[in-house]
Amino acid sequence: MKTFFTILLGIACLTVVVWGHSNWNKKIAVASNHLSSFTQADGVSSQKITTGFDQEEIVAYTSNWPSTAVKTFKKAIKEKKAYKILFVGSPAIGSDTAGSYPSVKEKLIETFGKKNIQVKLKTFNSTSTKFISDNKQADLAAEKADVIVLEPFILLNNGEVLPENTLKDITKIMDDIKAKQPETTFILQPSYPLFQAKFYPNQVAVLKKFAEENKIAYLDHWTAWPDPNTNAFKDYLLPDGSAPSAKGYEVWSNYLIKYFTNQ
Repeated sequence: MKTFFTILLGIACLTVVVWGHSNWNKKIAVASNHLSSFTQADGVSSQKITTGFDQEEIVAYTSNWPSTAVKTFKKAIKEKKAYKILFVGSPAIGSDTAGSYPSVKEKLIETFGKKNIQVKLKTFNSTSTKFISDNKQADLAAEKADVIVLEPFILLNNGEVLPENTLKDITKIMDDIKAKQPETTFILQPSYPLFQAKFYPNQVAVLKKFAEENKIAYLDHWTAWPDPNTNAFKDYLLPDGSAPSAKGYEVWSNYLIKYFTNQ
């Protein structure tokens, strides 16, 4: 009798295992069919699911951009071409390894995808007038960038180039590039603020007004910095004021990231 019950219990256990395995396979099949139906019905390719980048999703990140830039971005995505953003200015905006640029580049690639966007930097230690006399705008045109974020040497021009001449130089730089690359969109930004500066803020105000009057996008990142006339602002610059400190660059880069990724 004991042997009989042992055999019966073994049969029962085997039956449960076989039934559970069969039921699990059915659930897997149903889930697989459901995913297949979802993919076909909603037009979501397996590649998009894997990469996590969907056209409508990444276009939504461009909502702060100028309309011309959004238009060329959509075109690039449709044609499966990498969209090119070029940051240009004085060394104050940083380098490939320091300043505000590296974190901005990293976040742009993370947001839009390495295959969808290219981000480059070109800096020049010169005034806007010398930049033009050296015909450096030809170098920028050769980059064939979709967007050029230009810091127009506003700080290096301080005390060297009159504000009205700075505006003429900016206009020539943009006109010369657009003559070769008509679809390039320009975005202007000032350099970093200075502690208790007297004339420099007026030059930046002139640049901002110029951008508004000519309907050029302007990155007013000064609004994110502490009041430059207070002692607390000193922490945002190096002791000699020659560049932003780590805290200063963090403010600058965070502003740019929020603008370019709508986050």
